[in-house]
Amino acid sequence: MTDTRGVATTELEVMVRLDERPGNPAITPEGRMILSLHPFPHGEASPYRVVEVLHDGSTVPFPNEEWSTAPDSEGVGLSAVIGVQSDSKGVVWILDIGGGENPSPKLVAWDTRKDELHRVIHVPPDATRYNSFQQDLAIDEAHDAIFIADVCHGDLFGTSDPAIVAVDLETGSVRRALQDHPSLQPEEDVSLVIGGHPLLTLNPQGELEESKIGLDPIVIDHQNEWVYYGALHGKSIFRVRAADLLDESLSEEELGSRVQRHGDKPISDGISIDTAGNVYVTDLASNAIGITAPDGSYHILTRDDEHCIWPDGMSHGPDGYLYVTASQLHRSAPLNAGEEVSEPPFEVLRFRPLAPGAVGR
Repeated sequence: MTDTRGVATTELEVMVRLDERPGNPAITPEGRMILSLHPFPHGEASPYRVVEVLHDGSTVPFPNEEWSTAPDSEGVGLSAVIGVQSDSKGVVWILDIGGGENPSPKLVAWDTRKDELHRVIHVPPDATRYNSFQQDLAIDEAHDAIFIADVCHGDLFGTSDPAIVAVDLETGSVRRALQDHPSLQPEEDVSLVIGGHPLLTLNPQGELEESKIGLDPIVIDHQNEWVYYGALHGKSIFRVRAADLLDESLSEEELGSRVQRHGDKPISDGISIDTAGNVYVTDLASNAIGITAPDGSYHILTRDDEHCIWPDGMSHGPDGYLYVTASQLHRSAPLNAGEEVSEPPFEVLRFRPLAPGAVGR
């Protein structure tokens, strides 16, 4: 199907309806659908941080009751989760934002084929900031690494101090990279308006304020060479080589000089990529999914004003579809002047990408 300009388009299908607000999806190589439940709940918060969607549409805690609920005295459990992703071996990586009595972020890896804990990695204090909000991740299986997007705007106010947290799974090294680089910062002259309404939050003084959010979406290409990312409140996609993010011999200035502007994008919350180098972007203001092509140009691929309401995280499935959550996040109290106006059901949608993708992106 093509639009009036001859640009390929596709249709969105509703696959799952939920009473709880989803965060991000992870589709395993076997087609199991794992969803984080967003820390901004609708109504009474679910006790679970991550769930699996069964074939009948019902959900169960993932990976089990103990790990999907609040941490116990021994640290088993999750505080708050948005970022989840599966690798090609069926290990689902869960990024615990932290908070409360367990403030430090951590990665929990669960082997879905063996149904057992694979690994837990704690993010050390020197790789966080006081308002860290480590909420999305990209898995690099070639370099045995994970790259975390730290919005560092967890209170929605204060200093914007974003960074990419580079986790070397082989050595165990964890460090902040590109700290405060301009490519990670929100653009002050960019405002998100959906349905005629800007995103407004109540600041600590009880005044309405438009919060500007920096680094948010992140993904790595199929060659495990380039990490693509951008600010939510930004109109550009940037990229930097994964090997450079892991090279501790590079100074921040040297690393920053290797960042490239890749192309245009709208205000967005999630990105993915296919084998042809098309970067898929959640176009928040248009209720759409768009594409930043390899030449850097942008166009809308598919939109749905009824169902694609704040398209959030994306994940390729082994069935050839790209799955996306619709979280209605702009209707949540924290982003809607303190008033909750979300209307369940929340949904998981899918569409056919222009080229094949792979699990984990």
